[in-house]
Amino acid sequence: MTLKSIPLLLLACIGGSMPLLAQDSSYHNYLYDSRTAYFRQLPVAKKPVIFFGDSITQWGDWCEFLGKANILNRGIAGDNTNGLLARVDEVTRHCPAKLFILVGTNDLNKHMPAAAIVATYRRIVSAVQTASPGTRIFVQSVLPINNQLIGRQYYTGTNEQIIALNAGLKEMAAGLQVAFVNVYDALLDNTGQMDARYTYDGLHLSGEGYLKWVQVLKQQRLI
Repeated sequence: MTLKSIPLLLLACIGGSMPLLAQDSSYHNYLYDSRTAYFRQLPVAKKPVIFFGDSITQWGDWCEFLGKANILNRGIAGDNTNGLLARVDEVTRHCPAKLFILVGTNDLNKHMPAAAIVATYRRIVSAVQTASPGTRIFVQSVLPINNQLIGRQYYTGTNEQIIALNAGLKEMAAGLQVAFVNVYDALLDNTGQMDARYTYDGLHLSGEGYLKWVQVLKQQRLI
C-alpha cells in the first residue's frame, strides 16, 4: 500500500497524534501513590486553608510561615497537573476556605505544551468549583528558575516557557473568575533569573525564597 492510497483523514489523524508521542503526562510513582493514600486516611478538616501542588509546595512549612494551625499541605514532589486532577477529590472533601494551587513545573519538564497544561489546570479549578463552591481559589504563577544554578541533567524547562505558561494561567483564571497570584516577578533578580538568594539549586526555594512568597500573599491580603 502506498501513501497515496491512505485516506487524507487518516493521514491527518496520524500527523496530529505524532507530537503527542514525545509528551509524558504520567504521575504515578511510589511517592505519589503512598502520599495520596496517606492523605485519604486522614480525617476531614473543618474549612482549612490548603496548599496544593508539587515539591515546591510540599517542602514549605506553611503552618510555621503563617502562624496558623488550620493549614493543610497537599504538595507531592514530582507531581504535575494530571496528578493534581486525579487527587482533587481528596482536597475538596475538606471544603477548604481557601485553596492555593501551584503546579506546572514538572509538566514543562515532561515537554507538555502550555495549552495542554492550562487545559488540565482548568479541569482542576472547575472540579473544585463544582465540588466545593464556597472555596476561594488562588492560581499561583509558576516560579522562575535560575539558569546559572539549575542542573540541566534533571530539568529542561526555561523561563521563557514559564512566562508563556503563566500568561495562559492568568487568562484561564480570569475566565473562571478565580484569583491569579503573580509570585514569579517577586522572585526575580535584575537579570530576569530567580534571585540566587531565593533558591539553592536554581529551581527549589530556600527559606528566604519561601518567606518572599509568603510576603506576596500577605501583602495582597490573601492569607
